[in-house]
Amino acid sequence: MTHSSFLQDELKIVEQIDGDQVILKLNGALSVTTVPYFRQAVQPFIDQKLVAIVLDFEGVTKIVSRGVGAAIDMAVQAKKQGGKLRLENVGKYGRSLYIQGVHLVAEVPELEGFEP
Repeated sequence: MTHSSFLQDELKIVEQIDGDQVILKLNGALSVTTVPYFRQAVQPFIDQKLVAIVLDFEGVTKIVSRGVGAAIDMAVQAKKQGGKLRLENVGKYGRSLYIQGVHLVAEVPELEGFEP
């Protein structure tokens, strides 16, 4: 699935289902204009009550606070459904994600022991 807007931000999400978890590979910007598409793409997996939803950030080119907020919200929803949200390959976005508290509600292996 791909979403793009008139502001040139584009986000492509490739799904890979592996048993009771799904890996969602994000490619592009997680921006104000792509967050609704991001939510729409992830929500069905939360509703399916999968054990784990993995967001692979390796292809993310930009992330804004609204995108981080959406990830936090989805992590909370997944937890309420008995699942978990895990962020992988956060790379250069680690500090921003840490400051905004993503690690408090989602698994972010790269942030274990992280100090800003």
